[in-house]
Amino acid sequence: MKKFLLFIITVFIVVITCACDKEEPVILFNKYRFTQDTIVSQSNTNVFAPGERIYYLITLPKPVETKMLLIQVVKLGGGSEERLGYDLVWGKRVKLKDEQKHYYTDYIVLNDKGAYAMKIYSKDNPTKLLTSAHFYVKN
Repeated sequence: MKKFLLFIITVFIVVITCACDKEEPVILFNKYRFTQDTIVSQSNTNVFAPGERIYYLITLPKPVETKMLLIQVVKLGGGSEERLGYDLVWGKRVKLKDEQKHYYTDYIVLNDKGAYAMKIYSKDNPTKLLTSAHFYVKN
């Protein structure tokens, strides 16, 4: 029994402490334009007021070959209709500039309250989701 317990603990420690080199794309949200000061500030949030600018930053550890991103904002869940599912609220096709190989930043404004998800696809493989993140518009 002691050997079995020691084996389980060893496997658990190895799994937790192994280094992962795989970097994934990430979406950050902020109430203010992204600069060196605001990228790690307390203003990073995923809760916004209706009509407020929602700044977003998409990080791309690996450059996209076609330099084209497809960005979608989807409203999640019921709302006044009380049905499950989602509605496509906003979409944009973006061509990355040469200096934007590893990031893209912009802003959107949403006036309807609710839970939203931002989804990012690459034009290289438009059926594979690169990354997604949730944010909320509340009072």
